[in-house]
Amino acid sequence: MARFTRTQPAPPVKGDYRAYRPFVRNDFDKCCAYCLMAELFAAGEANFELDHFRPKTRFSEQTNDFYNLYYSCHPCNHIKSAKWPPSPLIQQGIGFVDLCNDDFETHFIEQADGRWEGITPSAKYTIDALYLNRAHLIELRLCLRQLKAQ
Repeated sequence: MARFTRTQPAPPVKGDYRAYRPFVRNDFDKCCAYCLMAELFAAGEANFELDHFRPKTRFSEQTNDFYNLYYSCHPCNHIKSAKWPPSPLIQQGIGFVDLCNDDFETHFIEQADGRWEGITPSAKYTIDALYLNRAHLIELRLCLRQLKAQ
């Protein structure tokens, strides 16, 4: 089962893609679409942005597409920026894991040390491209695991 469920149909808004922000925030449960950190642990709502999953520099027709907007913490959005898998990887079926469509457990395993390990080539690509094993993310995952155990 996908981690995030998108609103169907897309909400009616006026203006550009920024008008979708409250709906995208809700769809992503106030969590980053990539590192999965909740606003509470990632410096609050002000530290979150709308990311164009398919970069608007390459997919300009999707700039204002509600379903191309993902909720992202600033660090993940900054790292991802306009990254998109190169054609040879896409031809092999390798790309960013999309947790609106993909099951986390199908692609990733969280190790005892807090690191994410990629099970699939797409997961390995996603971890490497977005630096999803940054030291502070590992530390936060371990802290959250300890809180759950209590």
